[in-house]
Amino acid sequence: MRTLYPAVLLAPISTRDEEAECCALQVRDEQIDFIASNAESLEEAAECPWCEPLAVRAVHSGEMVGFLMHALDPDDNGRWLYRLMIDRHHQGLGYGRAALRVLVAYLRDLSGGPDITLGVAPENIGARNLYASEGFLETGEVLDGELVMRLRT
Repeated sequence: MRTLYPAVLLAPISTRDEEAECCALQVRDEQIDFIASNAESLEEAAECPWCEPLAVRAVHSGEMVGFLMHALDPDDNGRWLYRLMIDRHHQGLGYGRAALRVLVAYLRDLSGGPDITLGVAPENIGARNLYASEGFLETGEVLDGELVMRLRT
C-alpha cells in the first residue's frame, strides 16, 4: 500500500503579514532547542542574499503550515537546507516529508553542486529519521554541534 502525503506548495514570504504569519508558527516545546526561531531565520535571510526563505503552505487550504530556508553556499557552490520546521499543530501529518520532497525537486533545477547538505541536532531523532528515510546520509562530520547529512541528487 502506498502512503499519501498532503500536497504542499513552497511560496516566497514577501509581505509583512506573511512574515508575521511565519513568525507565529511554533514547534513543540521539546523541539525548541533544535532549530532557530523563524524570526531569527528571516533576519538571517535579510542579511544573506544567498538564502531563500519559503513558506510551506497546504495546497488544500492555502494555510501556512511550516517554514523552510535553503541557500547556495558561495564558498563551496553547494545547496544547503538551513531550516525546515512544521508548526506543532500540523506535525505528524506528513507536511514535513512533503515539503522536503518538493524542496529537493525544486533544488535539482537550480544551479549549484549536485548535493543537498544539512545539519541536524544529534538529539533530534525524528528529523534524523525523516532525512535518512528520504535518502540523506550522515557524513560523519559535525558542524557547530550538528550532524551533517547529505543527499546526492
